[in-house]
Amino acid sequence: MSQMDKRSKVVHLGRNFDLGGFRLINFVRLGAASERVRQWRNHEGVRKWMYSDHVISKKEHLRFIEGLAKDRKNYFWMVADLEGEVGVISLNKVDFKNKNAYLGIYTNPDGRRGDAGKILIHLLKQLCFEIANLHSLRLEVIDGNERAVRFYRKVGFRKEGRLKEFVLKEGRWRDVIVMAMIHSKGSKR
Repeated sequence: MSQMDKRSKVVHLGRNFDLGGFRLINFVRLGAASERVRQWRNHEGVRKWMYSDHVISKKEHLRFIEGLAKDRKNYFWMVADLEGEVGVISLNKVDFKNKNAYLGIYTNPDGRRGDAGKILIHLLKQLCFEIANLHSLRLEVIDGNERAVRFYRKVGFRKEGRLKEFVLKEGRWRDVIVMAMIHSKGSKR
């Protein structure tokens, strides 16, 4: 199979992966761990930076996971290793034709790992560029989340633009910063 054929092959992302000692468990296959993930997502430190920042009910969470079973554009995984559960990663709005996606990430708020964010981003890069063979990975950060912006810059993302008054948070319109990483052989950008 030629290199071009390998790159154009569509990968099934709706499964579990084992990458570098980490287990990526697809949300559809989480079982009882699904409730833990819902609790993490409802943690104040996590949900305050999400577009949808209300407390998610068990019923709403289960409906979301049921929808993922049929979804071919959005994929979510809980990440764990022998030391414990690291957090959640996702590839969203996956476009295999144009080879791009958006990422989602949050660490286990009960975890004690100082390197959790780096681990999750590394795994997302592997999924995106090595497994799914995508060309670009984007993300959106609500303005004011400077810690996240600094982190994404440090791991290689570049600011691409700003969505003016894109989300309503606490009764106030907030901008959203768009950042991206372009994958090309021999280049970090």
